[in-house]
Amino acid sequence: MKHTKKLVALVLLLGVVLLGATTFAAAPYEIKWYFIGNGQQPDVKLVEEAASKYIQKKGLNATLKMQCYTWGDEYDNRMRMIIASGEKFDICFTSSWANLYKVNVARGAFLDITDLWKKYAPKTRAQLHPAFITGSAIDGRNYAIPANKELAHQWGFWFNKNLVDKYKMDVTKIKTLADAEEFFKIIKEKEPGVIPFQNLHNENAVRVLDFDRIADDYVPAVLYNDSKDMKVLNMLETKEFKEYIELARKYFLAGYVPADAATVSEFVTDIRAGKVFSKIESLKPFYDEERTASWGIPCVTVALTQPVVQTRDCTGSMQAISKTSKNPILALKFLELVNTDKYLNNLINFGIEGKHYIKISENVIDYPPGVTAQNSGYKPGTPWMFGNQYLNYFWKGENTGKWEAFKKFNESSISAKSLGFNFDSTPVKNEVAACINVWQTGVAPLICGAADPKTLPDVIARFKAAGLDKVIAEAQRQLDAWVKKNKK
Repeated sequence: MKHTKKLVALVLLLGVVLLGATTFAAAPYEIKWYFIGNGQQPDVKLVEEAASKYIQKKGLNATLKMQCYTWGDEYDNRMRMIIASGEKFDICFTSSWANLYKVNVARGAFLDITDLWKKYAPKTRAQLHPAFITGSAIDGRNYAIPANKELAHQWGFWFNKNLVDKYKMDVTKIKTLADAEEFFKIIKEKEPGVIPFQNLHNENAVRVLDFDRIADDYVPAVLYNDSKDMKVLNMLETKEFKEYIELARKYFLAGYVPADAATVSEFVTDIRAGKVFSKIESLKPFYDEERTASWGIPCVTVALTQPVVQTRDCTGSMQAISKTSKNPILALKFLELVNTDKYLNNLINFGIEGKHYIKISENVIDYPPGVTAQNSGYKPGTPWMFGNQYLNYFWKGENTGKWEAFKKFNESSISAKSLGFNFDSTPVKNEVAACINVWQTGVAPLICGAADPKTLPDVIARFKAAGLDKVIAEAQRQLDAWVKKNKK
């Protein structure tokens, strides 16, 4: 009897242990997701709850926890600390400009998904333009999933349509920066208080040269997009750059450009106030509608360059899985849903139907009565970030042909010869940092026209003293190895 009681007790204890283990194993896994946007939204918990219920219905035993940090330094600083501390999380936004992709791959912060996404996110991978996959790879390996959106960049003019119409300007005949001078002159003479050409040190027209800046935006180590010899050049020594700064200086001295162009950074206030006639922007399909809605000024655009895909274009918006994730496969399966499931995609982008938006047709939404962009409880403001943008609803007033136009825009682009090459600045990190400083004090005044082109030799000498030649040599060494490895 004593042995029987012991056996029963043991069986009961084992049952409790097994039940506890089963309960623990069945508990939903919390997917922790960090990203950048308009900050943590008041109604984020409502969206998390709705998303959690939905993904469980879709077979994922998980709940969702979203954390949005604000634009600028907050996101970079937060992610730098989170990654350095080894904190366990699952997914984060990364790019060439925020939570730096290449830097974090080098640190070992992101999971290599090259083989995994073929198995656990095959639809997501299949729907991406091949350039996204190639261009975001580092040494042939993928560490993040690019958002499916417009791929190429194309530089051109933004013009204030009110002024274009007022003076009956035919801006379609503009093919180069120099072609716009006659229109700048009209605005200068007839519209006092309006800036003819907003060519600032940080928002400037040197971009129309469209060099492939393979080291850093502020390091003049460049390639031509269609380079025949794959030789890394010093941009400051090229014929194109020298001609550009002469024209920029001419426009500055003529009063077409703001006198404080070398120091002022904020540029939207004057545009919204109708005080700007033109500036250079990165264009895309229906850009005029987007900017008109954003800035409140009707606009006309004129392309100056052809659509081109560079490596940096492929890494402008991505989601990476953390090496610290306790369930990376589940996180990858979740991203597969975000990229392929229309309901989940729009829930994360726009919130809950009836509360944060209402449908006015199958794919067009508007704010409910009493709700605006300013008082909505959920508006992260980043539809280009969350997965497949082609699944997004359109806000009332947007052109519903936008996504088809994006696809055609991507297909019409050419690829830079260095597409897929990612420069590792580690061997020359001190020289790169020194070059960036020289750019800010030497190149910035030149490209907006505030400095005399005669100062260029001195600026070039300062770059050499900072170690630019060493950076170029290292970039060339890495590029040569990449070309050799990728030859068919």
